Amino acid sequence: MTKTMKKKELAQLLFGKHIELFRCPLCHEGFLPDTSTGIRCQEGHHFDLARNGYLNLVTTKQNSDYDRELFQARREIFEAGVYDPLVTKLSTLISDLDFGDLTILDAGCGEGSLLFRLEKVLTQATCVGIDISKEGIRLAGAHSALIMWCVADLARLPLQDNSVDVIVNMLSPANYEEFRRILQPQGHLIKVVPGPYYLQELRERLDDVGDYSNEAVMANLEENLEITSRKRLHYQVSLPIELWSQVVKMTPLTEHRVISGNPAQQLTIDLEIVCGVLAK
Repeated sequence: MTKTMKKKELAQLLFGKHIELFRCPLCHEGFLPDTSTGIRCQEGHHFDLARNGYLNLVTTKQNSDYDRELFQARREIFEAGVYDPLVTKLSTLISDLDFGDLTILDAGCGEGSLLFRLEKVLTQATCVGIDISKEGIRLAGAHSALIMWCVADLARLPLQDNSVDVIVNMLSPANYEEFRRILQPQGHLIKVVPGPYYLQELRERLDDVGDYSNEAVMANLEENLEITSRKRLHYQVSLPIELWSQVVKMTPLTEHRVISGNPAQQLTIDLEIVCGVLAK
């Protein structure tokens, strides 16, 4: 039996155990508990698990702006520990919400690096990672964590109403209407927003990128969220020269832009972590 087959079998068991969380993206009916031949809803719509265990629930052709190289670069940046302080902050914040047994959705999880690390700390949590990019979810499926990875549209989340306790949304678009639908009545959204100095060393080396402001994002967030906490996370990490190329590749900022100057020897991470309950 191959390694990929073992992952698929593990995913079948995992999705089967938590199948009540999900709903069909076509008819919105629930799925049947038997996942031995894939995932089938009560109306007969069928979805196969990939060999490395992810579930593709996108029903139309989707185009993602991000390619495998970008996601692989992000994975290497996470593996180098660049975002370890963020993982610590988020895991503490989620633990302090004191849900007990909780279900976490990483909405816009990309290659899954953040959720993979959160699951290692929050070992009792049921974790779902969703992204529109098949390339990102393929890489996420390569992680060995007990996480249910899905290719799906954030505008049509394949999750039941009131099924999730915590949504994490890091540097990704949000769909507040869908988030409202799937969150438990006292469920929380944790949104991670870039601050004005995020990746400033990279921005300074791009030919036509000015100062960044998150005011519009925060204004939209404040319209939708009853904020319970808002924290700034600002730090710098030393950057080995061989990691600079991965920083360049991991963000769409650099696409079709000229990068000037020498590689940076440090990188600034500047983030706002906003937590709250979605206003009805």
